[in-house]
Amino acid sequence: MSEFVKWLWRESCGVKRYVTANAVCGIVSVGCSLWFVWVTKHIVDMATHRSEGSWTVAVAMLACALALQLCASVAGRRSGVMATTRFSNNLRGRLFERLMKAEWTGKERFHSGDAVNRLAGDVGAVSGLVGNTVPGAVVTVTQLVGAFGFMLWLDARLAWVLVAVMPVALVCSKLYMKRSRELTRAIRGKESGMQRIMQEDLQHRVLISSMGYTDGAAGEFRAAQRGFYRLVMKRNDIALFSSSAVTVGFMTGYAVAFLWCAMGLYSGGVTFGAMTAFLQLVSRVQRPVVELAGCVPAVVQGAVAVERLDEILRLPEEEHGADVKLRGPVGLRLSYVGFAYPESERGVLCGVSHDFKPCTMTVIAGSTGAGKTTLLMLMLGLLKPQTGEVQLYDGERSVDASPLSRGNICYVPQGNSLLSGTVRSNLLMAKPDASEAEMEEALRKAAAEFVLELPQGLDTECGERGSGLSEGQAQRIAIARGLLQSGRVLLLDEPSSALDAATERRLMENLEAESAHRTVIVVSHSPKLIGMVPIVVRL
Repeated sequence: MSEFVKWLWRESCGVKRYVTANAVCGIVSVGCSLWFVWVTKHIVDMATHRSEGSWTVAVAMLACALALQLCASVAGRRSGVMATTRFSNNLRGRLFERLMKAEWTGKERFHSGDAVNRLAGDVGAVSGLVGNTVPGAVVTVTQLVGAFGFMLWLDARLAWVLVAVMPVALVCSKLYMKRSRELTRAIRGKESGMQRIMQEDLQHRVLISSMGYTDGAAGEFRAAQRGFYRLVMKRNDIALFSSSAVTVGFMTGYAVAFLWCAMGLYSGGVTFGAMTAFLQLVSRVQRPVVELAGCVPAVVQGAVAVERLDEILRLPEEEHGADVKLRGPVGLRLSYVGFAYPESERGVLCGVSHDFKPCTMTVIAGSTGAGKTTLLMLMLGLLKPQTGEVQLYDGERSVDASPLSRGNICYVPQGNSLLSGTVRSNLLMAKPDASEAEMEEALRKAAAEFVLELPQGLDTECGERGSGLSEGQAQRIAIARGLLQSGRVLLLDEPSSALDAATERRLMENLEAESAHRTVIVVSHSPKLIGMVPIVVRL
């Protein structure tokens, strides 16, 4: 629990003033509500001739108490929204950045659906805890102490009778907390599983339909929903038992207070005003205890969410620092490179050596699984060789391939890598200040002039993963995006896999011309493409 509190304290550094403002406004509201109770008691006693005073002053105090309570409540709610929103934005931004900058080992540590679920649901649970539950608990304790003190002033015996119910709530909360934490973690895991199923099935909807597996996919999702439902209901049943026990205790307390006051009225020991105050204070003593017990589920969910989010924050980051920029023509040298993935029993690459000289065009050929794409990942510094060296060099120096040297490389991955938006927005990712002429030139080099003939030209919409365009069209736009980058080494992974023979030849001729001022490295297993490139490295 101490680590949980430290984590919340550390992560809430930018919103503490809003959390404090929310708590202060709540405390002011509690003070006004107790003032309201005293004023109503005074007015009732005046009405029954058990007390004397000015009606004008009493009504004015009543109005002031209500007005101040309203203002404090509004200010507190606004502070709570500010705290919650700022905290969630800050934390979600940090988590997203950590996921994007995390060290890559050949596969992602979290499924994208699970990661999205953590960024949405878990961040929401923690931000609600910080922005509302924590200041709410402070206000609740203040209300409990204030109302109990007021009740002690009116009748100490009744106050202690009512407070005796509190251990019931605490015991029930303790019993609920341990089991609820286990169930909450399981529920969050099920939610991540459902998110994964939804995301993957929607992304591959056409494939699933073509295979006739639509009903099977829907069945998998319904099965996941049934598991989620069972866990939620189990947690809810435990919560209902706990809250019911607390409610029974408090109903008993209210009945005791009512009968106590009724007997006091009968004997003349209690005034109508005191009875009015007592019955109001009973709820102001009991409700805080209920609210404190109600904080337990929020704390449990927040604790589980913190554990899940901390797994993201603990991801090792890539090397960071000043970018290493090489000048002039850049070459790339492999020296006895060996690499094996962590879970693989055999090495993917073993003793690979080659010097990709500046301003040359080379194709890396080999069968599927020979390590061609892995070699590109090593060149990009996404992976580190276990033996040997991968270095970039110019006429003056050599540097190891790393995240810091990645700015010297332009990379075009295999297949469709467009993001939703427009053709223009995709191209501007590579060079935000690119002119219209530069984008058109890049499209021509990538044999993607068709874009300029479309009705909306560069502003043609691209759906998710380039939907609305053919595979070949999306592939060529991605190549144009790579050509817009400033790096002097151009890496292309299967750049013609979706192209017809004529377009493939035209693209390769353009890339060969590009090699006059860039080092072009193409990965392919296409015999026709391999025959078009002067230098071939076989794995």
